[in-house]
Amino acid sequence: MKRRIALCLLLCLGIGQPLVFSQEAPGEKPWTLDDCIRIGLQNRPELTLSTLDIVQAEQQVKEATSYYYPRLNLGVGYTHFNRPLEFEADIDLRQIKKNLPFPFNEAIPSFISQQFETGKTDWAAFTVDVIQPLYTFGRIKEGVNQARIGRSMAVHQKERKKAEIAFEIKKGYFQFLLAQEVFLLLKGAEASTDVVAGMVKIAYETAVPEKEEKGTTRLDYLKARNFHSEVKAKRSEAGKNFKLAQLGLKMAMGLYADTLLKMAEAALEGLPIDHRESEELKRGILEKNVDLKTAQLGVQFLDSRRKAARKEYFPKVGLFGNWVSPEDRFGNRNAWYAGVGLTVPLFDGFLTKAKAGQAEAQFQKVKGQKMLLESLLSAQMDGLHATLLELKERTAILRASLEESKERTQLAADGYASGITEYEDLLLSQKTEIELKASYLQSLFLFQMTKAEIEFISGNP
Repeated sequence: MKRRIALCLLLCLGIGQPLVFSQEAPGEKPWTLDDCIRIGLQNRPELTLSTLDIVQAEQQVKEATSYYYPRLNLGVGYTHFNRPLEFEADIDLRQIKKNLPFPFNEAIPSFISQQFETGKTDWAAFTVDVIQPLYTFGRIKEGVNQARIGRSMAVHQKERKKAEIAFEIKKGYFQFLLAQEVFLLLKGAEASTDVVAGMVKIAYETAVPEKEEKGTTRLDYLKARNFHSEVKAKRSEAGKNFKLAQLGLKMAMGLYADTLLKMAEAALEGLPIDHRESEELKRGILEKNVDLKTAQLGVQFLDSRRKAARKEYFPKVGLFGNWVSPEDRFGNRNAWYAGVGLTVPLFDGFLTKAKAGQAEAQFQKVKGQKMLLESLLSAQMDGLHATLLELKERTAILRASLEESKERTQLAADGYASGITEYEDLLLSQKTEIELKASYLQSLFLFQMTKAEIEFISGNP
């Protein structure tokens, strides 16, 4: 009887076998990790918003460049004045009186007051104004430079968002694989422990213990049923986690919740267990990390801003003009004027000094933040690299232990079948194999997650 139990156990217990799961729809190509990332980059709306930020930044560059060109304004209007302009003037006749003989000079007054009106009360015309900056001591140049840096920052922010989305999809994909394999592991263990519990019950009910052997007892049967119930409860929880992992992957890919995942067959154990050297990764951070690039652009932006603030101490030189047609209010036809102006700031209540001081403080702050970011990224990379090496070592240890546990389970089954060992030994070997397999899968999962985080930080896809 025990022999049949052992044989059934060996046939049904598939704990140590590779487990894969596929949701491939008939006639459709299954999705790999690269496919998931590609679909996510197409579906996620954040990238569209980032593209709009780039478009806005490009328009800001055009706006800043426009200050190099003249400003032309056309004005058309009609004006009604309540009355003409009135002037009163005193005509000096003293010189004339001086040259006249007496008594004529006494008859003429020294001053004659005269009032007269000028200007139309109804005036319709159009005017053209022009203002052309000639030299601003670099104000416009710095404005254009700041706008271009802003555009570069918008491009980098989009690249960062793409990297974030790819990282989220990788995390969702690895969580999906882990939840899938744990669920199938426990599902297989549930089926095998159910069969074993049934066979132990038969052995208990039909056993006739001899003096030197206690045989299969009801305690063995209850232990088998309890272990089956424990595995069944864990399988139920794993099923929930698998559904949540599917939902998380769909959200990371920008898919609707009711979309069917058409995943290609894959297993955590089939993914490469490799790594790069820490120093190489640090060099990659300095060259490719998007946050560091953005911080460098921020330093350049504020450097340009502080230069622009200092240039407010210098004057501005510009060309201005005006043309009126058909005539001005006073009847002058096609009146116009043009000139060159120089605006020199003399005193503004220390406003320019305050702005220059603020820009300098911001520049020094961002410069220090960039240096701090470099230090933090280097330390973070050291920590992640150490974790990766430890996980690689742990995975190798668990893999070897798992092989040993399989052999232990086989020996326990054979020993129980021949009456050498008790059922408790078989039960303990089963539990150990399941726990080791789950720990092994968890270790593989953590390795891939850490590797994905390193790739995200170092700027390598």
